[in-house]
Amino acid sequence: MNEPKFLYIYGPVLSRRLGFSFGIDLFASLGKICNFNCIYCQLGKTNKKTTKRFYCIDLERLKKELKETINKTQDIDYISISGSGEPTLHKDLDKIVSEIKKITGYKYPVCLITNSSLLYRKDLIKELKEIDLIIPSLDAAREETFKKINRANVSLKKIIKGLINLRKEFRGKIWLEIMLIGGLNDTKEEIEEFKKIIEKIKPDKTHLNLPIRPTADKIKFPRKKNLNLFKKILGKNVEVVYYPDKELKEKYSESIREVITNYLKRRPATLEDFEKIFDIGKKIILENLKELIKEKKIESKVYNRKKYFVIKND
Repeated sequence: MNEPKFLYIYGPVLSRRLGFSFGIDLFASLGKICNFNCIYCQLGKTNKKTTKRFYCIDLERLKKELKETINKTQDIDYISISGSGEPTLHKDLDKIVSEIKKITGYKYPVCLITNSSLLYRKDLIKELKEIDLIIPSLDAAREETFKKINRANVSLKKIIKGLINLRKEFRGKIWLEIMLIGGLNDTKEEIEEFKKIIEKIKPDKTHLNLPIRPTADKIKFPRKKNLNLFKKILGKNVEVVYYPDKELKEKYSESIREVITNYLKRRPATLEDFEKIFDIGKKIILENLKELIKEKKIESKVYNRKKYFVIKND
């Protein structure tokens, strides 16, 4: 099997939070590398679990891939460091981020998505200074819940301490993410504890995320009343990233159609392209594509025996 042309770069991906972003997967050559084994992880169970930081990326290849992709792309909102596992396990993030910014001409902000497990380390915090946005996770407010959801060897107390310290040392934006799991971290008691902790962390925003993607473990969506209670207790800086029920699913579908049309204004795309972009299932994507065709906003055309969707010209 031939090695892929782009090993470290993927996208552009459309995100409700980051807009159009290029993803950078530092562990693409190794598979999932993490110090957590979260029950909601879309990558499945962690087989290569480690707490030690190490260097593995071919930086010259990353730079080459980035140059090739950036030159062919316009209107990118972020460069996001995420991918196969926990990116802060990779050493010398400051050098990698510096090269990314040089190649892109400091045009695009860089985002780091992390499970927060190593933010207590002073050496890591120093490496994050050039990053523009950090999205750290905090999936539990109590140690017992933390062990059930994240299945990690580090203590919740240490993670919270790291997040508080991050806010003190980091000058960029912090959007705290909470993955809500029904029956685990969506209880009133947990929400009240979250409020106390978040008041100490002081993130710019708090995002409530929901497990809409396939997971290795069977998990439940939070109940709508618990989701509303979360929003009420945590206050105005809270945003729901995904919606679970029929009423809100329709709202999300409107967002999907908007994203599809915005994407097609830039370039044609296949159904497979949209599957990679949304990662929400072929059925929902097809429903929205058909709706847009019905509304005469887009149309399908065949090029080289492949079906593409394009903006319909009046």
